[in-house]
Amino acid sequence: MRNSLPTAALSEFVNEVTGTPEEALMDYGVLIDWESGTRSRAEAKPMRVGPHRVSRCFSWKVDEPRQLMGNNHGPNPQELLLSGLGACMMVAFVAGATAEGIQLEALRIDIDATLDLRGFLGIGSNSPVGFPEISYTIHVTADASPEQLAALHARAVAHSPNAQTILNPVALRGEIVSTRSGA
Repeated sequence: MRNSLPTAALSEFVNEVTGTPEEALMDYGVLIDWESGTRSRAEAKPMRVGPHRVSRCFSWKVDEPRQLMGNNHGPNPQELLLSGLGACMMVAFVAGATAEGIQLEALRIDIDATLDLRGFLGIGSNSPVGFPEISYTIHVTADASPEQLAALHARAVAHSPNAQTILNPVALRGEIVSTRSGA
């Protein structure tokens, strides 16, 4: 056990995925229901881990602060995006440290990004709709050299699905299924 991860199980999982590639396929899903104004309720759908179905009984509120016409009942979509990025990089960092035999004592990722709402509102032709840049600082206390931590950081970004989804173009496909009100 290192960094609260069972090292033998981590190694065993790597071997299992190497030998049976379908064990590496993960299916994720989230249902989002509008409640009112800018508030919605998100719920994790069951997840598939390889051939196994895993129940996920989590739900959370998403809302904007009052200054953005919300009621401040939960984190907003951008905070959830940044937290998903940071948490995914943290998992990759911790797993990498464990695999390398590095003992972590403390780990914190501080993430910041600036959004110009003129792009969202369609007022300002030069304003991007999304974040033009996301910056972060990793604060770590560990039994490793700065060079080891720098290499670990590079591997964590390279192996973080969320970091790679942000860094590389991804297809976004959607459809509308409508029901007429009052029908």
